Amino acid sequence: MKKSFSKALLFIPCGVFCALNFLSAYYITSEGVYNGDFLGIPLEQSNFEVWVFACISSIPYFILYYIVLKIPPVNIEPLKLPRIIIIFTFIILTISLVLTLVFGVGFVGRDIYHVPSLVKPFFVIINRIDAVMISSILLLSPCVKWRSAVLIAILCLLITIFRGSLQFLPMLMLVLFYRVMIKKNSHYQSKGAKNYLIYVLFLILMVVTLYNVDYLYQYRDLMRGGSGDYSVKSAYELIFGQLIGRFSSVTALLMFYLRYEEFYRHIDELQYFSFIIDCFKYVWGGVVKTPVMNHYDFYTSIHDPDAYGFYAMQSGMIPTIGLSMMKSPIIAILDVIVTFMFIYFVVRNSTYFLGCNGKYLAMIFLVFAVLSGAPNQFSSPTFHLLIIMIVFAILKEFSSSLTQTKL
Repeated sequence: MKKSFSKALLFIPCGVFCALNFLSAYYITSEGVYNGDFLGIPLEQSNFEVWVFACISSIPYFILYYIVLKIPPVNIEPLKLPRIIIIFTFIILTISLVLTLVFGVGFVGRDIYHVPSLVKPFFVIINRIDAVMISSILLLSPCVKWRSAVLIAILCLLITIFRGSLQFLPMLMLVLFYRVMIKKNSHYQSKGAKNYLIYVLFLILMVVTLYNVDYLYQYRDLMRGGSGDYSVKSAYELIFGQLIGRFSSVTALLMFYLRYEEFYRHIDELQYFSFIIDCFKYVWGGVVKTPVMNHYDFYTSIHDPDAYGFYAMQSGMIPTIGLSMMKSPIIAILDVIVTFMFIYFVVRNSTYFLGCNGKYLAMIFLVFAVLSGAPNQFSSPTFHLLIIMIVFAILKEFSSSLTQTKL
């Protein structure tokens, strides 16, 4: 693969989200209402401001691309995965699916799951091995055949759907897209017709997904205990107002600018180190309860005072750092440094498994972190990858010992 093509391929997720920002701006200016979390609220800024904010909200994606591109990989070539690791992944995915169906583990919009105390330590360990992350590593590994990759993708998709979340659906589609593009197989390289067939299949999958977006939202709403009534919305409103609105940062930035003074008046409700505390929530969240309001909950509380504990809005990166700047410029600088640190480790740990191709995996997870602006979404991939590294090392050593015993 040519180096220039690799750079272009790496930029694709950032380019897609930048395009979604401008599509969102088109909807806002043409309909005269906000979209996403503020769907239907009348627009209070000029059309010119909307397009300017669409440009500004795209800047973090270019910064992310530049950082990921410049971070050196740990390994150039992907690790060779023993068969035991693939078998272990199937077991973990199957158990995770069962735990979700039976006990509601990982379910979005529900209280913390309750399980018998005798087996709770086992559940906690299994839940720490992130199903989406370990699936993504194997899906992008050249050691995993297409047949196994399809089964892994199906199991991962079932887990995400039954957890009542649609966020991992585009993640999974990006992972599969990258697998097609980077697969080092001479059979695919020599026969261009099959490549075109795969592109057509991806296009069909995207069209089918968009065509059935109302059913997806109905299902998600029902899984979360809602009414599931999306029939009153047109396909145009669902796609541009709901779907694209949720995958863009324009409205969140516009609302932050619109209510800037209100955010400033209540900034004392946001603790000084809430960004860092939220970053490390994955480590102590299940043991130590930290009653500290995070940035996205604070952002949501200004728009909806009754939302705390029920839901949170996506703020995007610029409002998140803006809130830190309101608190203290020193705190804002520290939060930016911490964010860059976690980006660095996500890229380094991803390239440990997949070589240079690990940058694609890192980009998939980090681009969604930039979209949400949630500090823990930058840190959690680091911790997930670290745990999987430990598990892989143990399994690799066990596999080597087993082989030597047989010999």
